[in-house]
Amino acid sequence: MIDESLVKSNFVGRDGFRWWIGQIPPANAQGGQANGSGWGNRIKVRIMGYHPYNTVELPDEDLPWAQVMIPTTAGSGAANVATDVKLKGGDTVFGFFLDGDNAQIPVIMGCFGRTSQVPSATYKGAFQPFTGYTNKIKKPNGTLKPDQSNEQNAATQKSPRHVSPKQAKSVGKDEVSYFSAIGDTVQVATSKQGTTVNKIATEIGNFLKTIENIADDIKAASAWATSLVKQQIDVIAQKVTAIISGLVGGIVNSTFNLLIPILKQGLKLLYDLVYKLVLAATGNPVAAHLAGVAAQTAMVAPISILQKLIPSLVDSILNTISDFIKDILNSVVDNIQNFVQCAVNQVTGSVLNGVIGKITSAMEGPIAGVANILQFFGGFSIDNLIRSNPEVMAEIGSISGGGEVVQWVIGKGPKEDQGVSFGDIMKAANTAISIANAAGTAVSAVQSIGGAMDIFSSDSSSPGFKSALGSCYVGPPLKCGAPKIKIFGGSGSGAQAKPIFGSFVGSGANQTASIIGATILNAGSGYTFPPFIEIVDECNQGYGAVAYSTITDDGKLKSIYVVSEGENYPPDEPEEVYVTDIEIIDPGEGYSPGDIATDNDGNEYKLDVDNGRIIKVTPLNIKKVTNLPVLTVESETGSGAILKANLGDLTLQREVKQVIDCIT
Repeated sequence: MIDESLVKSNFVGRDGFRWWIGQIPPANAQGGQANGSGWGNRIKVRIMGYHPYNTVELPDEDLPWAQVMIPTTAGSGAANVATDVKLKGGDTVFGFFLDGDNAQIPVIMGCFGRTSQVPSATYKGAFQPFTGYTNKIKKPNGTLKPDQSNEQNAATQKSPRHVSPKQAKSVGKDEVSYFSAIGDTVQVATSKQGTTVNKIATEIGNFLKTIENIADDIKAASAWATSLVKQQIDVIAQKVTAIISGLVGGIVNSTFNLLIPILKQGLKLLYDLVYKLVLAATGNPVAAHLAGVAAQTAMVAPISILQKLIPSLVDSILNTISDFIKDILNSVVDNIQNFVQCAVNQVTGSVLNGVIGKITSAMEGPIAGVANILQFFGGFSIDNLIRSNPEVMAEIGSISGGGEVVQWVIGKGPKEDQGVSFGDIMKAANTAISIANAAGTAVSAVQSIGGAMDIFSSDSSSPGFKSALGSCYVGPPLKCGAPKIKIFGGSGSGAQAKPIFGSFVGSGANQTASIIGATILNAGSGYTFPPFIEIVDECNQGYGAVAYSTITDDGKLKSIYVVSEGENYPPDEPEEVYVTDIEIIDPGEGYSPGDIATDNDGNEYKLDVDNGRIIKVTPLNIKKVTNLPVLTVESETGSGAILKANLGDLTLQREVKQVIDCIT
């Protein structure tokens, strides 16, 4: 027998290649490598043919560490370039031994993708498939498709859609939203000061959108939906309480400022009354004067108590308002199935009623101490003083407006700032509290403070619902109209447009379409920069359409061009549309005379070129368009041009056969 040293070099790479297949055990066997206190890229592995098929003979914790070979594209960590190793427990991996037949230093070269046929159960034993989720990596609820496979087909690991969770469900049962906050509104930092009521309504509106997104799961009493609702209520209550903190102090201070002249006048009237009564009884003016002064002096202590109440009053109200807000939100969760502005107004109104009610309740005791002064003002109440005085109402909010973008919808873009209708909110608040006061003990504790709002009633989600507050129906949409185009900003006004639909899918009531263009109905005036374009689908059914505008030199709306047509919008009746002209977004460079452009509908376009830049594009053949045209410039030398098609109705246009000049 030849001595081993003669045929074996004991040097890596010169004594053969020993490969293997193995399985990564659960995370609890990985020690410090699983909790962030390990070193290197190491993972324990159970190797087929080398390690036993049970954990009794060889526990997972005693398996050897395998070094993980990372690709050159991942980076080694030098110059801060690195990518994490993404192997999970249960993965089947492939590798080799650095020490050959000794088989003590395994290296992982890669892994085999899981298929949909691989079970994703909890860990039971060696070499049995199990889930990659752990107590630290939780299974997602609504944010990812619950699929632990990586196959080369359309059904595995579907990419999340850039739509709201509710829209994702309408697209397909396996679809998920890229971000649960898509569709939420945020107040952006601008030179315009947002009012308190705007801020409160924005937070409440976002909460109601969240409820709308998971309404079906709430009705089904899903555990994760219940947990999410509780979490959202806590977050919104905290945010609204923070917004209200300044509001409460402002209302209290304004209320006391209004009380000062009332108390002064009341003291004078009290003196006059006592003086008159004593004078009539005694006939002694001196005695009457002393009695009047004594009556006024008796009010000094109660007024002092009232003044000292201000700091503690604000704190006591804020300590209870958070729980009240949670009570309001909990009371509407089961009823809201569709996001509508009246629901936002009513919840916001309930919160404001709660603030006013808490202030009124906290001041009842001290106010009772000065009843002798206030007796001269029939029907006086703190509640009426707050609600009827413009100075106090100014602390809460006002109608905002302007044209400056102050709100942004996540995943969509700028939102037209019509401002929150403060008048509508306070009208609903005042009416609801009057109804609650009239009903007395017949209303709930929340309604007694926040008002008998429609949204507290389960009937509000029933078709045809009406009440003293109006018809705030919050059930599923009964009919979806076509989306509208809103034009705002740009320092101008008056522009109007309607969408042009294409890429129709389905038929009848189930027909949907994309937005491929816009017909300008009114060019408006006074625009100094291109206004913003907002596509509003009241049923929130469609998604993805994005459009921009251009203006003329004299400040009018010139065109609206679509850069993303979106899908799933409820359309108007189909109409014949054609390419009317081309918007040159970027003229590019290096183009030559004779270059042409074509689109995906077979239309051809003539290009006018000046110094290598495209300065004009003329359609050569006009065909009916049913999809958003995508223009491609055919050139051997030019690059960088971006051309967008404007669409319109050319059915009345006819070919000119002959021109006749008539002499008058």
